Amino acid sequence: MEIERASGGIAYRCQPGDGPLVVFLPGYMSDMTGSKAEALDAWAAATGRAYLRLDYSGCGASGGDFDQGSIGRWAADALAVIDAVTDGPVVLVGSSMGGWIALRIALARPAQVAGLVGIAAAPDFTEWGLPLDDADRAALAAQGFVVRPSAYGDTPYRYTAAFLNDAPAQLVLGSEIAVECPVRLLHGQADADVPWSVALDLAARLRSADVQVTLVKDGDHRLSRPADLALLTRTLDDLIEELP
Repeated sequence: MEIERASGGIAYRCQPGDGPLVVFLPGYMSDMTGSKAEALDAWAAATGRAYLRLDYSGCGASGGDFDQGSIGRWAADALAVIDAVTDGPVVLVGSSMGGWIALRIALARPAQVAGLVGIAAAPDFTEWGLPLDDADRAALAAQGFVVRPSAYGDTPYRYTAAFLNDAPAQLVLGSEIAVECPVRLLHGQADADVPWSVALDLAARLRSADVQVTLVKDGDHRLSRPADLALLTRTLDDLIEELP
């Protein structure tokens, strides 16, 4: 499948099929070639579902400067791609930080977002998962970013001033979240990066009455084992089948 480009040089791949359009939103410093994105591509091909995956600006095959990326900017990137592909209903699938972005999109497009699936969703992680000390603040002032080690590769996570300065305006967990579509949250209880209690907190704050949380006792943050991917596609099948 050829890479296409939306406004701003945002790279995406779209597989036509029966609707609603399933949209995969990657996590931080991830892209549309990860195991979950690829597994959903295979699922969509096998089931005839419409499927869209993309790279945020400054990530993967997209143009732009990663250091200017933020929740708000990357949500806008995803909306630009969605608008380039469809004006119909979408089901958002957000992995880790992608879950935060999915919530921002659902708030921006309540009439278009028909459903949402979070995989180890990490809304507001800058508040509860990224404490900054005096040395971090000095690094931000001097070089414009701080780094944290990554358990998923040799490249450390790089958190920029643009990302951190935008985050307070994107927070969702402080009050009721005005998302009314069906929501499914998958979370591993062995997740070392995002506590599974975040899924319960998120479920409690969503306005929707149709929210289900599935906890995988031995599941890690990635939830990318064959059984985890089977759970994801089964969850999507069931959710889409239940949509009006």
